Amino acid sequence: MKKILAFIIFLLFLLLAWLSWGWYKSNIACCEKEEIIAVQYGPLIFDCASSDPITNDLWAEKKSEIIALKTDGKKLLIVGPYFDGESENTGKERAQKVAALFQPELSADLIEIDARKAGDCEETKTNLMHESRFKWVTRNDEVIEHLNETIVFYHYDSDHEVKKANIDSYFAELAQFLKDTSDKIIITGHTDSDGTEEYNIELGLKRANEFKSHLTGLGVDESQIQVESKGKSSPMADNSTPEGKRKNRRVQIKIIDKN
Repeated sequence: MKKILAFIIFLLFLLLAWLSWGWYKSNIACCEKEEIIAVQYGPLIFDCASSDPITNDLWAEKKSEIIALKTDGKKLLIVGPYFDGESENTGKERAQKVAALFQPELSADLIEIDARKAGDCEETKTNLMHESRFKWVTRNDEVIEHLNETIVFYHYDSDHEVKKANIDSYFAELAQFLKDTSDKIIITGHTDSDGTEEYNIELGLKRANEFKSHLTGLGVDESQIQVESKGKSSPMADNSTPEGKRKNRRVQIKIIDKN
């Protein structure tokens, strides 16, 4: 009799344990709240439905950091993003509105704007500054620097490197950048329309090689520099005027996208 009673008690214990486990799974284990991780945005993002910038309490510090890099003779280039389904003009509108955030600390004549394609608006909100870019660039009669490309102009028809303080200063900075980053560049020589195609291809290549020699002389590894010539095939201005020809006599230096 005692054995039967003990067996019944054991069965009841198993039943209670089974019921308790079922209750735990239904009410505790299944319903533990997962930790919600808030999405962190940078100091500047954009309203995807418009071109309006949105800033948070980190913006003031970031703006001060950018302004602190100001250098005499340079301008702040603000490159606004335009996302899938938008036009380049929308990116420039965003850049213009961001430029207004830097005033009155920076006067309008110290700011240049541009635009860049930046993928999906919502997906890129967590990226640095929502794909905006800021860079202090050289802008004068000899050198026009963009985000990843720079144009150096020739005032006269020559295959010799242009030697001017503005140009020397830019190439000193470029050389240091290339030595610090190990990035690669392409230097492309261009010409005006005077002369034969063969002559201009050769002339453009000589111009590109002159600037390559300048950079290697400043310590840049030769393997980081490619040279090419487009001769007169890619004018950026009308060759029928002296000013247009001057703009077409140039070298373009482009940082190669590592991706």
